[in-house]
Amino acid sequence: MKIIGLTGGIASGKSTVSTWFKDQGLPVLDADFVYKELTKPGQVLYNRLVDAFTSQILLEDDTINWPRLSQKVFSDEGIRNKLNSITHPIVKEELLSRLSVLKEENVEMVIVSVPLLFEAGFDQFCDATICVDVPRSVQIERLMLRDRLTKEQAILRIDSQMPLSKKKKLATFVLDNGKDREKTKAQFAKLLATIKE
Repeated sequence: MKIIGLTGGIASGKSTVSTWFKDQGLPVLDADFVYKELTKPGQVLYNRLVDAFTSQILLEDDTINWPRLSQKVFSDEGIRNKLNSITHPIVKEELLSRLSVLKEENVEMVIVSVPLLFEAGFDQFCDATICVDVPRSVQIERLMLRDRLTKEQAILRIDSQMPLSKKKKLATFVLDNGKDREKTKAQFAKLLATIKE
């Protein structure tokens, strides 16, 4: 089974590219989706986060207050490192478990979308990696619009991750998502043909 790692910066367009892979009939494992599943009340990661950060991160209905947790994480590197040290191993284990199931089902190729692919060391499980790239100015603009952030807040979040310039050097393939969608889709079609070879 061929494992293709998909990554990029925050608001670079990974979700769009994931959807295109799904449209081609390829299974996509999304680390963000797994993370959200594991942080529902009663789930393993939920319990670990409440133990680590106390009930201050919870809403009245006992679900995690994501805006509050995000604010803490993106404004304090120590808290961010603590969060990553808790979440990365658990999410990685779950992704590997799901990959194992797909392998048993004789799936030929799977896309694994992981925002912190290189930071978490998940690239070691991949046969090839794709980095979705956008110019920094576009990334800032998209993030401000998507998450209703100020420019300063958007820059803080972008700078909390490995720079896209470094991810591009580490990736097997780079998909430029800074121009119009049709150009990106044309690149995607070529890339898909290459990784299917």
